[in-house]
Amino acid sequence: MPIICGTDLSPASNSALDVACALAALRGDDEVILVHVAGSDASDALRTRLDAQATRVSSSPIALRVRAEIVPGTIEEAIVSVAETEGADLIVISRTGEGNAKVGSTANAIVSNSHVPVVCVQDPAPWLAFAKKERPLRVLVGIDDSATCDLGVQWTHALRTYGPVEVFLGAVYYPDDAESHYGVHADNIIDRVPEVEAMMARDLVHRFGGDPTNVFPRPRRGIGRIGDHLLELAEEEKVDAIVLGTGQKTGLGRLGSVSSVIVHDAESSVVCLPPQAQVPTMTVPTVRMTLVATDLSSFANRAVSYAFGITPAGGTVHIVHVVKEDAEVDRADITRQLVALAPISAAQKVETHIVVGDDAAEALAQTAARHGVDVICISSRGRSGITRALVGSVADRLLRASRLPVLVLRPA
Repeated sequence: MPIICGTDLSPASNSALDVACALAALRGDDEVILVHVAGSDASDALRTRLDAQATRVSSSPIALRVRAEIVPGTIEEAIVSVAETEGADLIVISRTGEGNAKVGSTANAIVSNSHVPVVCVQDPAPWLAFAKKERPLRVLVGIDDSATCDLGVQWTHALRTYGPVEVFLGAVYYPDDAESHYGVHADNIIDRVPEVEAMMARDLVHRFGGDPTNVFPRPRRGIGRIGDHLLELAEEEKVDAIVLGTGQKTGLGRLGSVSSVIVHDAESSVVCLPPQAQVPTMTVPTVRMTLVATDLSSFANRAVSYAFGITPAGGTVHIVHVVKEDAEVDRADITRQLVALAPISAAQKVETHIVVGDDAAEALAQTAARHGVDVICISSRGRSGITRALVGSVADRLLRASRLPVLVLRPA
């Protein structure tokens, strides 16, 4: 699949073409398509200038063919259309020399319309040095719970196959949300919460997956816009590029878009992954720890064996029992019962927990988040009709309360 490089024939677009060709050479591509958008009456002089730009790179040591195309239309629509027609999987453009309006800049318009990843080049030097194996590329990956974030993660893993990349994982949290998610107490909504940041750092590295070498988690307490906090992180770490997914908001929605803020204001290059992008899967989620909930009934206990079944040897299974706030229980006896549920031949570590909470689903979701488990297992009694409407099931509420995969064991 070729790389599309948009050009306005400026020196900045020359730099974008250099980066496009360097990336193409790393990937083993034969061709880069250089696209200039002009009216239908494009002059011979314009064609000469465009061919000269293409020839400059074609005669370089990279030895790639650069095919120059002049197309009509608006810049964002024309470049995106060429990418679709040519079956390209990457667009490279310059972030400089474009329009100045925050919502209407050319780079933001292309990002909002593209179906493939877009590299917006600020400084070509780090990319070219990376391609020559002269230095690592320093990248900040914006992490959240979205599917487009996963695309950014996989794109970064693919980039790491071409050379050394120092990866900084940026995630913004707000203390009140973190308190609800992890079940910890935040003294106020202004100060950092070290306990939350420690758990987030653990989760960020696991979310990124793959080889953790040169992967640095950077949780950041949020006050204002997420985009502004990521820009602060990028500046502090002196990164060469920011990688993030975009929801491709339009109209007024773009005023609050994280990608819109970053594309316009970043001092580094920016890589945006749209939700439609086809990015190869380089890493898959791994199960290290599983949480299984039981009320110690015979049916609920059946979920325990499934938890051990999906957890590899050497992993950890957390067996959890939730009791009401005002319940008087024999903790030692409950703990003995929980320990006895583990298979005799278990090759996994076992940890038992008696959790206090009137909302079992919330208590389980928070316990799973605090311990950094990968999957939750639970039995559902399969209530239906008026009983389910009035009471609801713990499994149903857990699916809504947790961000983790939930394996639900249904009755026969």
